[in-house]
Amino acid sequence: MTSTVERHPMTPVAPPSVVPNFYTPEEIAAIMSVIRDNGPWRLILAHHFASTEEYLAVSGGKDRDPNAQLSDFVAPVFRGFLAKDGVVFYPELNDLYFGRKHLDTAKELHGSKYGMAHDLIFNICGPSHSFDAGHFDTGSFRGIGLHNSPLWLLAVMAKSGLFADWEVKTAQVITYFYNSEIDGGFTYWPDGPDRAPSRLAAPFWNDALLTDNSRMYHRRESNGPVDRRDCPGLDLGSKLHSSSDGMWSIRNGDEEIDRFDDSEMRMLVHYTALLFDDLADVARFQDHTDDLTFDKVFGMLVDDMHANGVKFNEPGEPMTDPTFIALLTDFYKMAPSQYPAEAPLEVRR
Repeated sequence: MTSTVERHPMTPVAPPSVVPNFYTPEEIAAIMSVIRDNGPWRLILAHHFASTEEYLAVSGGKDRDPNAQLSDFVAPVFRGFLAKDGVVFYPELNDLYFGRKHLDTAKELHGSKYGMAHDLIFNICGPSHSFDAGHFDTGSFRGIGLHNSPLWLLAVMAKSGLFADWEVKTAQVITYFYNSEIDGGFTYWPDGPDRAPSRLAAPFWNDALLTDNSRMYHRRESNGPVDRRDCPGLDLGSKLHSSSDGMWSIRNGDEEIDRFDDSEMRMLVHYTALLFDDLADVARFQDHTDDLTFDKVFGMLVDDMHANGVKFNEPGEPMTDPTFIALLTDFYKMAPSQYPAEAPLEVRR
């Protein structure tokens, strides 16, 4: 099923650009100290998805098994939030989050005059598969963002092309740490998901990408020795601990199921800024004079599907109804169709 509504082209305002040696040694040490001292950390999937349908709305791919379960996409990649919506969770990172380095770099992407720090997170893993078919980062819309909406709905909104008038520009500064040549690169689709991808190949260490990831499909590639990428026993409750011997320990409760050291680590630090063209644009956002509501969002999505001949029973709880989420996912289906020969799409067998 396809909609006749003109879509947002899922292409960035500009291709990613590399900023080498982004953090100082002192900043890297502060970040690593926070991560070491404040775990355990949850899996990325455990943070963001309650069902397979929600995951597929964000990163399903075009040919995924319709009977797939959320566990089919689990990989030992862990996430932590360091700061969010103006609140720093670890005081030693105040200067990093609020400093000019991140924001001034982010503003360059759109040539924006004004901006604000949105979130600062990290992802970390050891040797692991990547079952990500390609995704784009959560966008922000006036009135609706990650602060009050599930990730799957924001992805559907972006793919629908219906909400451009409420979209808030974003830019990401993503700094990579992976000191190995064994795969582990970054695949991205700068010309849209139906075109050929590009790659940032490993190794990289303290190399930042200035990027428009809310408009660009991208993915982490599998990393580490192939014979170490499986993690038997991994489930959505698994957590990453820093162990007393300096290793990283993946555990289910008290049971250790895998471990890796810093030399095997692939990590990124991910900063997002919200950006504004002028003070009127800032005022619309801060004063909430032109906000979306969930009733309006679901009404527009329902009307779009009805207008294109889709027949269905409207759900009583559209935010959590798995059948309705699957319907939206199928109607606004969009995913990369080509992958690098050096980093083909992996599917759990």
